[in-house]
Parts: sequence; structure tokens; C-alpha cells
Amino acid sequence: MTMQQTPLVGNWYMNMTGQLLKVWAVSYADRKPATVVIEYLNGKRKIVGIQDWYHLDLELHLYQTIRRRNREEINP
Repeated sequence: MTMQQTPLVGNWYMNMTGQLLKVWAVSYADRKPATVVIEYLNGKRKIVGIQDWYHLDLELHLYQTIRRRNREEINP
């Protein structure tokens, strides 16, 4: 079952295999998302069409929030 997550720049997502990826950029055509640039933790970037994006079966991940919270605990 695919979950259609909206690609939002800066958000982290997790795929079904547990791999994290970040939306680095989104291009638009006729005010609709057309392509998405995703970045993996290793820095590798990939451009996918919006239909392929919707088939990635992603879940929003709170990676950025967790990192921010950890920094605040270290430097209150």
C-alpha cells in the first residue's frame, strides 16, 4: 500500500527498508510538483518524477526534530 506523502523541502522521510532520505528540492510545472531531488544520508542525490515519488511508499520521519532536541539537551 503506497502512502502519498507530499514532498516538502527539508523534510526527512523513511522508506520501507528503513533508509532515510531528505527532500532537497522540488520543481514545479503548472503549479504542481513535477520532479523531486532527494538526498540520502551518504550525500548522494537523485532526481525522481513526482509519480515515482508517490510510489516510494515513504513515511515522514522526525530526524531533524530529534537532532534539534539532542542539540538543545547538550547546549541548554
